[in-house]
Amino acid sequence: MISPREALDQVLHTTPVLGAERVALLDALGRVAAEGVVSPRNVPGAPYSAMDGFAVRHADLAAAPARLRVVGVQPAGTVLATRVEAGTALKIFTGSTIPDGADAVVPIEHVEEREDTILVRQPCAPGANIRDAGEDIRAGAVVVEEGRPIGAPEVGVLASVGRATLLVHARPRVAVLSTGNELVDVGETPARGQVVDTNAYVLAAAVREAGGEAFVLPIARDRPEEIQARLVEAARADVILSSGGVSVGDLDFVKGALDAVRVERLFWRVAQRPGRPLTFGRLGTRLFFGLPGNPVSALVCFALYARPALRRMQGHRRVHLPVVRAVLATPLKKAPGLTEFARVALRDGADGLVATPAASQSSGALSALASGAGLLVGPPELAELPAGRAYPVVLPTDAAPPSETPAF
Repeated sequence: MISPREALDQVLHTTPVLGAERVALLDALGRVAAEGVVSPRNVPGAPYSAMDGFAVRHADLAAAPARLRVVGVQPAGTVLATRVEAGTALKIFTGSTIPDGADAVVPIEHVEEREDTILVRQPCAPGANIRDAGEDIRAGAVVVEEGRPIGAPEVGVLASVGRATLLVHARPRVAVLSTGNELVDVGETPARGQVVDTNAYVLAAAVREAGGEAFVLPIARDRPEEIQARLVEAARADVILSSGGVSVGDLDFVKGALDAVRVERLFWRVAQRPGRPLTFGRLGTRLFFGLPGNPVSALVCFALYARPALRRMQGHRRVHLPVVRAVLATPLKKAPGLTEFARVALRDGADGLVATPAASQSSGALSALASGAGLLVGPPELAELPAGRAYPVVLPTDAAPPSETPAF
């Protein structure tokens, strides 16, 4: 067996970054830029008013109160040829371009309007209520760097500089394969001895959360030729996730099927709980993860190993789930010699986060991972995790920003 850190290092060392594709701007949301973008123009392109009011010369208000003649009205989106001369003002609105000759804007609530004149009762500083050209973005500025994840603000910035498309890293296509004679699909009522194929759905959902494109293959029964045929079908994907059949039982045929389709197995079995019978290999540039059949074990292994690989393939630089430290509320027994990933609920305590172990640590109790549960990392040298001690806790996907380093 190898340690979890050795397994993770092996996975990430093997994982390639996928190539790039050009997509429409909205389709870039959630992707990673494969190019840097330089603004070809100032944003805004010209000085504009920050509020409704009157464009004036501040010098005309030095001896306020002062009366000025209104020489026109300029709504946002229009530009008048009228220049603001001494003793005049131009009525403008939020977003209106500042007319020639004006160097300040008096808010509408600070003036009294009378026919074609206004009375301004107080002076104003030059530049008052004016947003300068290029205040947000200067021409020639880098607005998106290569490798930056694209969120809603980045989409807005790219739109403001006129970019309708963006070169981004491709999404990995992930084949999800469940194996087992006991499995039925979600629409079927399981008979005695059967269970619903939970793994196909939880893993496909986890792939989508990680930014990949999942397609689920039909269940493969515990027959070597059927598993082998499904693996050949799955090999059109960038990543293959199988669940079940990777342990040492009489019906665990996945490892043999991998050998038959010439997958190079890089490791099998990791010194952890849950998820010890984890297989990882490659077929050319394609990655294969043979996950355990128990739902918790499968999802934990996905989160710790497959998810970072999927993020790296998409060009992300922060590939790991977020990590915090929390004090264990009650002692927890564990297997000596194995790194424990205990399911815990987090709450705020007087001195920081407190972790309470889930009632069931069974690798079949998937509900223990719901409702934002974290994975508390127990070191291999301990046979029991004492209460009152702080441990690293791996958080769910959307709980916090991703981490540059793993928790183990």
